[in-house]
Amino acid sequence: MNRVLETFNWTVAKMDLGTITGLPDDALHALSGMLVLTIAAYLLRRPPWTWQPWLTVVVAETINEAYDLTQTVFPTDEGNLRASLHDFWLTVTWPTLILLLWPRFVGLEHDAGPLAPLRRLWHSREFLTGFAVATLIGLCAAVYLW
Repeated sequence: MNRVLETFNWTVAKMDLGTITGLPDDALHALSGMLVLTIAAYLLRRPPWTWQPWLTVVVAETINEAYDLTQTVFPTDEGNLRASLHDFWLTVTWPTLILLLWPRFVGLEHDAGPLAPLRRLWHSREFLTGFAVATLIGLCAAVYLW
């Protein structure tokens, strides 16, 4: 077992996973974000739209990208900051959308209950304007960094 761990290389394992599945790296990042979110929600016994599973995805992807940025042995495109930010964005996009939007879909139809303050916030003009501006700035930054 010790010898297996000594010869294990995460970069090679990711490349093999892409070869085995036939999926491009971008699709693997999006799917892995959803997989980590689902597993974290199950293990933490929390709904996937709460902050704990989302934070697990962010931490796992941060560790993955930090590892990729430190690799100098393999001549892949993983070692530059733009590729790392792109991979991070791809992995965290769907879990973030679930965190922000899903409570609106599972919210109660009346004004009482645990999600009532979140529903009132979501329907406020200030929140929607701020969310739209932040989304536009994020998209422009992603296009610029691409």
